[in-house]
Amino acid sequence: MTPQELIDLQKITEHALSQAIQNIEFINKVWIAGSAVVVSLFAALVGAGTQIIVARWQRRTQLNLASQQARHQKQALEDQLAMQELSSRRSAIANIAAKRQVWIDELRKDMAAYLSTWQEISYRWDAIVSTPRENPISDEELIKFKEPIAEMRREAHEIQLRIQLRLNMTEEKHKDLLGLMHNLENLTILYQRTVSNTSPQAIQSAFQDLVGKIVLKLQEILKEEWDRIKKESYADPKETLRF
Repeated sequence: MTPQELIDLQKITEHALSQAIQNIEFINKVWIAGSAVVVSLFAALVGAGTQIIVARWQRRTQLNLASQQARHQKQALEDQLAMQELSSRRSAIANIAAKRQVWIDELRKDMAAYLSTWQEISYRWDAIVSTPRENPISDEELIKFKEPIAEMRREAHEIQLRIQLRLNMTEEKHKDLLGLMHNLENLTILYQRTVSNTSPQAIQSAFQDLVGKIVLKLQEILKEEWDRIKKESYADPKETLRF
């Protein structure tokens, strides 16, 4: 091989080597660029996925918070309504208890006035019947005697009506009390000598016996009412009242 051929071969080899190096550099650049694109794409996918996951978690968290707030608001409203209802029931119970206490006080007051009025009527009859007389009572004395008794009977009848209007005739003790009151009223008729010859002492004894029975029966009724007041005052309003 001639020197010239060697020189040409060397040039060709150098050129081929240079071309190979350039190709390698291009490949490296392409690979690096592709790797960068892949990394960027992967990073973008990871970022997008992360954002989706975070968005879903935030959405779920917001929904849970909203649900909890709704439950809390509902519970708070139910508690408020329950407290209002409880307060209303307690007020109603207190109002009923107050009215029953007034009923007890008024019934006790009227019964005391009723018994004292009839006791006075009985004493007056006893006095006029028991007084020894040589002559029959005059018309003037009789009128003078009957006028105040008539007024007292009118007052007693008015009181008796007030008492009767307070009683519940569906309850046995109330009916018993009214029956004893009628017996007491009828007992004073025995003072009239045209009706009975029963001695004033016997009539007074029977009268006092009836007064005692009326007092005992009234005490039983008042005790039952007082027990109701105490029971309702300490009872659970939800159990005491049924709406």
